[in-house]
Amino acid sequence: MAGSETEDGENQTRKQQARGDKSGLKRRDALKMSATAAAVGLTGAGAMASSAAASAERYGISFDRVVNAVDDLGLDPDGDEPIDSAIDRTTEEGDYLIEFPPGTYYWEDSVTESGLDNWGIRGLGDDPTDVKFVSEEGAAKFLLKTNGGDGILVENVAIDYGSDWEGSLGLMLKADDNLRVQDLHFVGYNPTQSHGTVDNLSPQILDPDGKAVVDGLVRTGPTDIASHGHIGGDVNEGCVWLGGKHVGELVIRNTHIENSGTNAIYARKSPGDVKVEDSLFVNNNQTSLRIGGRGSYVKGCRFVVDTDNATEENRGEFINPHAIVWETDNRGESGGYIVHCDFIYKSAPAKTTAAVWVDGTAGRMAIRKSRFQMDADDVAAIRIDDPEDPRLGITASKPWFSILNNVSITGSSSGSEPAVFIDNRNNSTISNSCFQLTGDRDAIRFRNSDGSVIKNTTINVDGEATIFDDSDVSTEDISHSGSCPVPEDSFHIGDE
Repeated sequence: MAGSETEDGENQTRKQQARGDKSGLKRRDALKMSATAAAVGLTGAGAMASSAAASAERYGISFDRVVNAVDDLGLDPDGDEPIDSAIDRTTEEGDYLIEFPPGTYYWEDSVTESGLDNWGIRGLGDDPTDVKFVSEEGAAKFLLKTNGGDGILVENVAIDYGSDWEGSLGLMLKADDNLRVQDLHFVGYNPTQSHGTVDNLSPQILDPDGKAVVDGLVRTGPTDIASHGHIGGDVNEGCVWLGGKHVGELVIRNTHIENSGTNAIYARKSPGDVKVEDSLFVNNNQTSLRIGGRGSYVKGCRFVVDTDNATEENRGEFINPHAIVWETDNRGESGGYIVHCDFIYKSAPAKTTAAVWVDGTAGRMAIRKSRFQMDADDVAAIRIDDPEDPRLGITASKPWFSILNNVSITGSSSGSEPAVFIDNRNNSTISNSCFQLTGDRDAIRFRNSDGSVIKNTTINVDGEATIFDDSDVSTEDISHSGSCPVPEDSFHIGDE
């Protein structure tokens, strides 16, 4: 469903797109184009840097040459002339940091390079949207595709694919180490796959010892939401996609993704660690995060689902906006955790199962110091499935137990499933937690989970406090009155 690396629909009518406003691309006269070719193309990349700064370092990446995109490379900041051939020449040499003054820059073709070292692009505006990269109307492609190398930077720019619901643009960035994506915004309406969508960002680390950081990513849509492909024949692509080639470490932080039609961050197949910190996810269909495994975590994030009040610019209908599906595909891994997160469900479609849904492909995991406000009917706060009956891959390696510590679940809603359901997870623990729920809702259900423990916990609910199906569960210091902590009223990117 996600993760297509094809480039479809590039031969559409070429029109500049900047924040959704369309204007016909104007072609300069032949003499001016010839002069540009002589100044930029024929002299080679080395001559471009004649007036450039000697060197620079940003985020630990060193660049031998720093060039101004307009003054040194002669690139057009008005979006009329394509820039990709000049960009391509700098990637062939590497050791370039290209700095873009505010403007609109037109990419006609994709730039592809393997083994790219110490190369980057950086916007010089006060806001990422001051420097916009655009392509022809309806284009569906990756502007930049890298494969290997050490030291790649994309900083303080926006990729704008307009408001025509046709085509979108992305970056496919594979590196061995030192990949940094800083303050990147995606601007435009996100179409379905049949209308030319691509994953916006694929930041993959190919070396087990390498690291990537994505900091300050923003994509808020709106989106033409499609059903699952096997149901409706059409799908969406996500915002961030990782495949099986990602084997290093990826940190995503200070990010805001909203109105994604599917899987805002999709990393279920990745052997490498995925760490998501201090980020905001709002009304993302299917799942905001699909991650799991021993080096992965979600920390200091806020998840909000209120589909009845989502942006009216969206098309289609929300289906099942889960916050996190914790899974490990065919790796069957144990490990990883969720901590200091808030989950707020105000309204959601009936097919939404849980805010956090742990699949049977994931073994031991923990949820700590997190708060759930569950005001949507029929949506559980936490569901932890049977590893012997995984939905999304192979049975997880043991141990299988789950740890819920200092978890608060509040709200007013009803549903046939309890707030927390733990299935076939012997020796699981719920401790120092708090349940305060009104409506026809049970609190905790264990099934086939001997040796489990509930202790030092408040359970103040209208339904059943505990249900033990074929489970030997001990309880200690349980209170049935009192109030529980709720999520904070406000959240700013970077807050914990």
